[in-house]
Amino acid sequence: MPGVIDEHSNEHLTPSLEHVLDLDIEVADPIEIGETGNGERRIIQITDGTVSGRIDGHVLPGGADYQLYRTERPTELVAKYAFETDSGSRVYVENRGIRYASPEDSRRLRDGEEVDPEDVYFRSVPEFETADPELDWLTQSVFVATGVRQPYGVKLAVYRVA
Repeated sequence: MPGVIDEHSNEHLTPSLEHVLDLDIEVADPIEIGETGNGERRIIQITDGTVSGRIDGHVLPGGADYQLYRTERPTELVAKYAFETDSGSRVYVENRGIRYASPEDSRRLRDGEEVDPEDVYFRSVPEFETADPELDWLTQSVFVATGVRQPYGVKLAVYRVA
């Protein structure tokens, strides 16, 4: 029957992903707070970077990644920063995620050493805010990102969940 959804079909329940942005973020050396009882607290300043894809621009200095580093459990990541588009619009980003690797690879990541991305689970959920009506689409969907930690920073591929 037209207009009737088959209750046994998952067709309308299966999401798809649309690649929308790549972020290449540069960071400073970590500020080490130390072991706080739930992991090693670190604050890593975001200093620069680029945005490409459906939006082109650059990452503004002044943001930071607030990490709770752990070797036996996933490291918690909460990055708060902004970028500016080539047309001058600004976008605030709050990105929460986890990074998990073997204890040895996790220590190497913490120390800024290279680790094969295949050996690291790094996923996050970025949320966006903007005053530009042309970028409202960033505020109207759920996004997920995959990440790769590099010695100088982080590369993220951001996908819109459709």
